[in-house]
Amino acid sequence: KFSVFVSLVFVYLIYGLYLAQYSLAILPDDLVADNPRGFLDYRGITNVRSGDIPSLIAAAQEAGLDFLSVTELNVFDKPESLAGYHGNLLVTMDGEYSYLNTRLFNIGATTNRHLQGVGRSQVMFADLLSQANKDPEIGMLILAHVAKEHYRWSGEYPPGLDGIELINLKDMWQEAWVRKRWSFFMSLLMVPFNVKLALLRLFEAPEEELRVLDSLSQRRRTVAIAGAGAEGKLRFPSYATVFSIVRNHVLLRSELTGNTATDMAKLATAFRQGQFYLSLDILGNPKGFNAVIRAKNGVVYPLGSQVEFSEGLTLEVTLPQKPKVPFDTVIYRNGERMMTSNSQVTQYYLNSPGVYRVLVRVIPTLPLPDGKKWIPWIYTNSITVQPKGETSKVSGMRTTRPFNGGS
Repeated sequence: KFSVFVSLVFVYLIYGLYLAQYSLAILPDDLVADNPRGFLDYRGITNVRSGDIPSLIAAAQEAGLDFLSVTELNVFDKPESLAGYHGNLLVTMDGEYSYLNTRLFNIGATTNRHLQGVGRSQVMFADLLSQANKDPEIGMLILAHVAKEHYRWSGEYPPGLDGIELINLKDMWQEAWVRKRWSFFMSLLMVPFNVKLALLRLFEAPEEELRVLDSLSQRRRTVAIAGAGAEGKLRFPSYATVFSIVRNHVLLRSELTGNTATDMAKLATAFRQGQFYLSLDILGNPKGFNAVIRAKNGVVYPLGSQVEFSEGLTLEVTLPQKPKVPFDTVIYRNGERMMTSNSQVTQYYLNSPGVYRVLVRVIPTLPLPDGKKWIPWIYTNSITVQPKGETSKVSGMRTTRPFNGGS
């Protein structure tokens, strides 16, 4: 029996050496990340909380983030003194709040008049969720844990809901423990040799969340965010590791200047308009990616825009480089797949109104026991194309100011 045990340990160590050398990178090693033409790409994390916020900030700086949204749970007197720039990192003190049986993120608020303790805020949130057009000072109300058991929203989604949490890493890992325990144990065995691979292989496409997103987006602007789901004094995986897996990439037309007030306002506006995409950066730096609608006269509309339909509109998707593994760029209209492309630049001519979004997925060959597996790399927020001459049917939307220039 001892010899069998020694043999198993030897095999495990050999397998571990193989795992340690496995690279997750899907892009060529010599790729130099650059901003997409006409825009600046800023990456950051939402949905993190800790009793030790300075540790969060240090980990975010180590991960090379541009912004960090701290969402402490049911904290009504937020430590605003920690908001602002810490080196090159812009920190916003946002929040996550219990509401009925669900949780809401409140992002980008510049007032706390709606945060008056647990009981009073329940009444305030109920009122705010009934309003299709809230005061921007209130910030966004984002539904968290969309598909998590015991947190699912019951009944009709209210008009004051600004978005949903499309990706929550902690929820995914917990779901793997419940439904795919063998796979979860395999990941535990991989952790000593390649922790990022161990976590990535548990990632699953958020199908239920996407169905909710597509349904809501056809009625009103609904943004999607990626949440790290990091909480407490995280020891494993470390904050720095979690912060390297999935990120929100905001695409701005002008740079962040280092002025806290104006830069926070820029980020808040971009989030509210859906001018950003979600990426599994652990697979490769997506900087350079963009998806825009280009009009016949060359005018460019970014992610999150509402565009009036006209002849000659084109949805243009640009990847920073062609991945070195098989990949698809998939264009969806109203939740239905319309086109699949394998090109670095994809052009899709729009012949009808609708809500359009983009998925980029890759199929790397993972170490045994996985093999080839489709993994989402990039999810975009939507661009809505409205019927010509028709007043917007989508609550809270305005036609986006176009951009005369390249994409």
